[in-house]
Amino acid sequence: MIIANPIYDATFKRLLENDKVAKFLIGTILDCKVLTLEPTIQEYTDIDKDTLQVSLFRKDFAATIETESEGSKRVIIEMQKAKSLGDIYRFKRYLGDEYKKSKLPIISIYILGFNLSVDSPAFMARPDCWDLISDKKLEINDDFVEHLTHRAYFIQTLQIKPSFNTKLEKLLSVFEQKNFIGGDETTKSFPFETDDTEMKEVLNVLQYVAADEKTREELSRENYHHEAMEGMFGEKDREIEKNKKTIEEQKGTIEELQKEKAKTVKNLKQFGMSAEKISEITGLSKKEIEAL
Repeated sequence: MIIANPIYDATFKRLLENDKVAKFLIGTILDCKVLTLEPTIQEYTDIDKDTLQVSLFRKDFAATIETESEGSKRVIIEMQKAKSLGDIYRFKRYLGDEYKKSKLPIISIYILGFNLSVDSPAFMARPDCWDLISDKKLEINDDFVEHLTHRAYFIQTLQIKPSFNTKLEKLLSVFEQKNFIGGDETTKSFPFETDDTEMKEVLNVLQYVAADEKTREELSRENYHHEAMEGMFGEKDREIEKNKKTIEEQKGTIEELQKEKAKTVKNLKQFGMSAEKISEITGLSKKEIEAL
C-alpha cells in the first residue's frame, strides 16, 4: 500500500480536515474519547520556490473529551507539527498567544520529525503539584491550577518502530519515517494490513493524498522548502543543540568539582590546618577557601 507521509503539512492537514480521523488521532494520543471537535484556528502557509516563504502548520480545536478519571470536560487541543528542529522556536509564541485568549484548559500535541533527548516514540509531560512543606506529590483537580498549567504530548516520528499491536502503535505506524518511495520522503510503502475501521479511515486519506496530483505538487514544493532550509540552517540548528548539551555537561562537571573542593577544604580544616597551609596544598587562594 502506497501512502503519503503525514509528517508533511499538506498531508497532515488533510488528516485533520476529516472529522472521524481527527477524533481518532487525538483520542488515541490522549487516551480519551473525543465527543465533539470544532476547529478554532488553522495556520497553513504554502511555499514559494523563489521567496522560500516558510511553511507553517498549526491547528487548534475546541473539544469535549471524556476520560474515566475526569469525566467529560471542555478543552482546547493545540496541535503543532514540525519536521525540522528549527521549527521548534515558534511553539512558545503560539502557546503564549493561546494562554492570552483561551478560557479553557489547554492540551498540546506536538508531532516531531526530529529527536529530543527522550528515548521514547510517544510520551506525555504533565505538570505535577507538590506540597512545599511536606515535599509530597498532591492530587489536584482544580480549575484555577488547570488553566495556568497544561499537559503536552510528544510524538517523535524518528523513534517509531514497526509494530501493530496496540491502538496507539497502529496509529503511530503511519508516521514511521521509513520505506520511502522515489527520490524524496513524501510517499512511502505501508507494510501492514488492518481490519480496524478507524485505521482504514486514516489509510484511505493517506492513499488519496499519495495519488492526488494537486496534493502531490504541494508535497513536492514543501519538500523543496525543507531541503533548502536544511541546507541553510540545519547544521546551524544541530550545532546550537550540541553546544547547549556541552554547556550543561560542563556545568555539571564544574558543580561536582566545587563540591569536591569544599569537601577537601572542610576535611583539612578539621585536621586543624591553617588557611595558609590549605592554600599551599590545594592551590586555592585564601579568599576561595573562605568562600568554600
